[in-house]
Amino acid sequence: MTDSTLVFPSEGTAGSRLVVNFGVHSGREATEAEIYRLAQSLLEELDAVEIVAERRFEFAPDVEATVHQVYIELPLGAKALEDRLVTVVQAWAEDAIDERRLTP
Repeated sequence: MTDSTLVFPSEGTAGSRLVVNFGVHSGREATEAEIYRLAQSLLEELDAVEIVAERRFEFAPDVEATVHQVYIELPLGAKALEDRLVTVVQAWAEDAIDERRLTP
């Protein structure tokens, strides 16, 4: 199963990435507008950024899960900024989740 931490670093296909367990914490997918806001926040720290939003299906004999995750593929050389970028992404995720939270 996937880590339930909201934002964490991981190894990507070409280097490191940040993973956002968005659906686990929000109960929904990130909207396109929210992804664009994330990009704008990251472009204050990076020259370019690649963001992937996906719906992942995981199956085992005793469990089925659908998880929406957002990945930020970090450019080579961005490892030194990783802690700062985690903070930026964490703030974005918390803001996006709180903005549309359905609470009485």
